[in-house]
Amino acid sequence: MMSSKKISRRTFTLGLLTGGICEAATPLIDLTASKSPLINIHSNPNFLKSSTGKNFDDLDSLYFDPEPELISTTDKFTNYTQNSSYRPKKHFSLNLRNVNTSETYSYRIKAAFFNNKLNYEVLDHFFRDWRENKTIQMDRGVIKNFLKICESLLGSDRELDVDITSGYRTQKTNQKLRQNSARVAKNSMHLIGRAIDFKVRSRSINNLESVAEELTPGGLGIYSGFIHIDTGPYRRWKA
Repeated sequence: MMSSKKISRRTFTLGLLTGGICEAATPLIDLTASKSPLINIHSNPNFLKSSTGKNFDDLDSLYFDPEPELISTTDKFTNYTQNSSYRPKKHFSLNLRNVNTSETYSYRIKAAFFNNKLNYEVLDHFFRDWRENKTIQMDRGVIKNFLKICESLLGSDRELDVDITSGYRTQKTNQKLRQNSARVAKNSMHLIGRAIDFKVRSRSINNLESVAEELTPGGLGIYSGFIHIDTGPYRRWKA
C-alpha cells in the first residue's frame, strides 16, 4: 500500500522558488544553445540586427570618399606592420553604428598590459560589404589604428559613439560607386580590407583630424562629415 506524506506549506513554497530560480538561471550561460543566453560561449557575429531594406542599386545612403589613386594594390602594400600593436590603457566601450544598415554593436575594450584579445570575427562582420553581405579578414593594423584613435578621443569619458560609413568593399560594389563618381579609386584600399571610414558623433571633424593625423602612418582623408584611414602608403588629402 502506497503511503502519502504531507508537505508543509514552507517546503512547498521553497520548492516553487527554487524551481523558478533554476529556470531563470539557465539562460545565463548556455552550453547547448537551447535558449537565448545572457552569456553565450558560441561566438556568432551574425547576431547584429539589420534594418536595411536597401538593394545593390541604392546609392543615396553611401558616403563617397575619393581616394588618391594607387598604381595597384600589389604585395608591396600587403605586409604592413608599422603601428600594428595595440595595448589599450583603459577600459571603455565603443557604441558602433553602421550608417548604411542601422546595425549597432557595443564593443567593449579592456585595458591590457601585454596584449588585448580583440574579437576580430565580430569586427570583420561589422565592417563587411553590406551590399553583397560579404566579409573579409580586415587588416589588423587598420583596426588597431582605428581603436587607438577612438581611445585617444575618449578624454574622461568611458564610451564613444562611432558611426561607420564604409569598411570592406567588393569589386562589384566599388565598380558601382565608380559609375557614380570617377573620383572613387579603382584600386581602393577598401577592396583589400585595409581602410575604414568613420566619424565620432560627439567630436568635431577638426578634433578627429588632429588625433588621426598623429596616429595614422598610412593614408588619411578628411571629409565634411567623416574621415578615411588606411594602412597604405603615407598620404594626406581633403575633399
